[in-house]
Formats: sequence, C-alpha cells, structure tokens
Amino acid sequence: MHEINWLDESFDIKHASDYHLSIQIGLDGFSFCIMDTLRNKYVAFQHNPLIVGKLQFLPRKIETILDQEEKLNASFKSVSVTYSTNKATLVPKEYSEDEAVQKIASLTSDISRNESIRTDDIPGFHYKLTYSFPNGIISLLNRKYTDFSFRHKSIPLISSVAGQRNEKKNTLLVNFEKKYIRIIAFNETQLVLYNCFYFKNESDFLYYTLNVWQNLQFDPERDEVLIGGYVADDSSFVRHLKKYISNILFLKPATGINYGNLFSKIQKHQFVSLLNTFPCV
Repeated sequence: MHEINWLDESFDIKHASDYHLSIQIGLDGFSFCIMDTLRNKYVAFQHNPLIVGKLQFLPRKIETILDQEEKLNASFKSVSVTYSTNKATLVPKEYSEDEAVQKIASLTSDISRNESIRTDDIPGFHYKLTYSFPNGIISLLNRKYTDFSFRHKSIPLISSVAGQRNEKKNTLLVNFEKKYIRIIAFNETQLVLYNCFYFKNESDFLYYTLNVWQNLQFDPERDEVLIGGYVADDSSFVRHLKKYISNILFLKPATGINYGNLFSKIQKHQFVSLLNTFPCV
C-alpha cells in the first residue's frame, strides 16, 4: 500500500472543535481521517506505510508522526484510535476475570514484557476481543490528546460486516493486512470464527480461505465472502477465489456520510475499519 494524502478544499484547522479525528496504528502503517461532524463529511485522509523492525520501536515512530503532522496537533471535538495487530483472540464474555483473560492471551500469542493486554467488548455478540499492544502507545496518546477512545481495529470491522452482510446467509470476511489475512466467519446471526493467517502468495491465500470455508461447511453457491483491506478489487487473489465461490462482495463504508472525492484516491473497501470508526463511536 502506497502513501495517500487527501485534503478536501473545505478543510479548515480553525474548525477543529467541530471535527472528529480517527487514527489507525499498526506495524502495517499509520492512517488517519478527519470528519466534519456538522456536515457529516470527511475532509482529510492520510495513510503512511511504516517500516518498523520491532514492535517495541512502534511508539517512537508514531510519536514522530504525531509531532510532525500539523493536522494532528489541533484540539478536536473527539478522537478515536484503533490498533491493528494479529495478536488477538476471541473470548466468550463469561471470561470476565482479568487473570483468566491474561492467561488466555498469553497462551494464544507471544506477549513480550514491552506489551500490555487489553480487552474490548464486541457490540451485538457474546464475545470480546483480547489483544496486546506496546506499552508506550497509551502513554503517548495520553500526552497528545485530553480524551480518546482506544479499540482493536476489528471492532469497527466486525460492526461493518454485521451491517452489510445478508443474515440469511453464512458470511466469511477476508480482510487483507500487510503480511496476513484476517478471517472472521458468521453463521447466520452468530460469530463463529476469528483468526489470522500469514500468507506469501495466492496459493497460501486460497489454502487458508477455502480450508476455513470447507470446515465450516459453507455453501459455495449460496453463502458469501466479503473482501476488505489492502487488496485491489481486480487483483488475482479475488479472481482466483471466484473460481470456487460464487458470491464475492467488497466491504463498504457506512452510508449516509459524505466522502467528498476521497475515493478517487483509494478503493472503498481498503480502509473500511478506519472510515467506520466514527459511526461506531
């Protein structure tokens, strides 16, 4: 994914008190968009690919961006931050004790001493998501913004799928990240699978996607796949998947919002998790 920098002609930093800032952080990049809440219109969007050797260096990289980017230093009406990581696990809400959640996170992911563990509720489902993030991220954001919400990238992503999917069908979301795919499965109204798989080529992608599809016994003629993330709508990944599954759609951002000419720069499905953060606040 290349660098993207888009600014609507109506953007005015003096009106920041009417703007909502959405930020997305991860090893795959730093992105943000700004919405004019009075006009319900996005007025700025930026994506910066990142090269970070180790996770512990991510806060320092983010701090540099926050300090240097003038648009991020205003006093916004509200701020939301989503964090992107594959070190996340779906946990039933019954596991509410911190000790149990910490143990589950440690068993399913390699958590270093430089990371903290956090848990987010998934609205509309009897699950929550537990994940780890660098210790310095929250303290950095606290120094920068008076108040902000912080959630895993998958929370607005799942909300987006729930709003778009056909509830009479089974749905598989395949979201492309920089080095892995995030697969989330819905069996009618239930969330039944959440996992990430590293992939290098089309063969890896097809193997993991079709293996999940077959194990869940989804119907290749009736059920559907939603595609999101860092993949072009005309990519060979999508073309090859269409040979096996009939109903393949691209994830859409929330309706009722004015995106200006933003999508002349990007394809709609590539940043749904970021663009749909504000509707989920």
